[in-house]
Amino acid sequence: MTEKSFSRDVDNLGEIYQFAENMMVENDVDDSVRFPIHLALEELYVNLVTYNPGAQQDIRIDVEIVNQGVTVTITDHDARKFDVTRDPGVDTDASLGERKPGGLGLHLIQHMVDSLEYDHRDGRSRIRFSKEAQADDV
Repeated sequence: MTEKSFSRDVDNLGEIYQFAENMMVENDVDDSVRFPIHLALEELYVNLVTYNPGAQQDIRIDVEIVNQGVTVTITDHDARKFDVTRDPGVDTDASLGERKPGGLGLHLIQHMVDSLEYDHRDGRSRIRFSKEAQADDV
């Protein structure tokens, strides 16, 4: 497992992408796993930064390679409670004109990763998600 802390700035997305990508390349993780991991990591990090602008502490990201899959844990010690596992209520059948903004990123994550867990205690939130390679992907 490799971990790194990032200051609360969306300008860090390139560095976060490279951090996760390096781990996945070094461990020969299949492309079918990489995209969902990057999408989930970006969406969750941006949400933590955007929706909690008063927070000061860095956000820690742990990336672990397990077999041909990846598990990511994001820890925010300055977090408001927001359960990312709850259904955001996105109506994917509605036309673009009828849709309400927000929630689509979480909806996509919930359907692209294999597991998504959330824990919030004493101002600390921990989000853990994973994506496994399918037998026909490797």
